[in-house]
Amino acid sequence: MKLDHPDFQLLLDELVGITKKILAKQGGFLPHGAIVSIDGKVGLVGALTKEEQPGSQKVLQVLEPALRDMAAKHKCRAIGMAIDIRLKAAPRKEDVGKDAIWVFLELKDGTAVSVFIPYRKSWLGGFTYGEGFKMPAKPRFFATPN
Repeated sequence: MKLDHPDFQLLLDELVGITKKILAKQGGFLPHGAIVSIDGKVGLVGALTKEEQPGSQKVLQVLEPALRDMAAKHKCRAIGMAIDIRLKAAPRKEDVGKDAIWVFLELKDGTAVSVFIPYRKSWLGGFTYGEGFKMPAKPRFFATPN
């Protein structure tokens, strides 16, 4: 999927690439993030919790404030986050109810977009991916108070 802003594209490519690798290796994934630094380099961001198997909610409780803090301290110009979800709505009826990679992307100016990539596990253990779609999103990191 091609996105209009180059920082969005960098983050999308990085997050989807690493997420697909994690899915192939582990069969599932916890939320994780990435940033585009002020000088244009992409860096991955994870969340360390005290639990051995924390679950998505616990990871998000650590990851989101960490990303918000990076934005507040002007350490990045764009933020992305990948989360495993089940689609409740989609442009194509056949995608409703499917698992999906949700990639939330936000620029320093508050522009935000959500990209959804439906997926399913195949009979042979691999994963197949559907056609992704995007939707406008509300800012979560740069334009929101701590």
